[in-house]
Amino acid sequence: MKCILASAGLLVAPLAIACAGYPAPTERLASSYASIRAAQEVGGQSVPQAALHLRLAQEEQAKAKDLVAEDKNREADTMAMRAAADAELAMAMARESAAQQRSTAAAEKVSAASRESRSLPPSAGSVSATTTTTSTTVPAAPSK
Repeated sequence: MKCILASAGLLVAPLAIACAGYPAPTERLASSYASIRAAQEVGGQSVPQAALHLRLAQEEQAKAKDLVAEDKNREADTMAMRAAADAELAMAMARESAAQQRSTAAAEKVSAASRESRSLPPSAGSVSATTTTTSTTVPAAPSK
């Protein structure tokens, strides 16, 4: 029984040391802050789905900060990764929405131009080239 308890103690001690020795995820936190900021700058709040992921990223960022304060650095690192991923998703959704709006506007312009060109009369809508043919007659050579 003492052997089992000693073995269990040897297994638990390195885990406790490993958790305590995990460095604070300062780079990951900075990266998630930057991702959140970028998502806000591309209009993440104006697209409903993107706004949801942006809000989630902000909550995860705050949770990661709290975990660092509690010296739970491994969990904080994971939470900061999640915050960055959600912020990047929000950014992608906002960019996709903007691209779709530009695409729709361009398609409407093309459609309007097509309708306009069909409604013009042929003479006004097309350029015609007029060619003039001149004929010259050459007198026949005198016969001898």
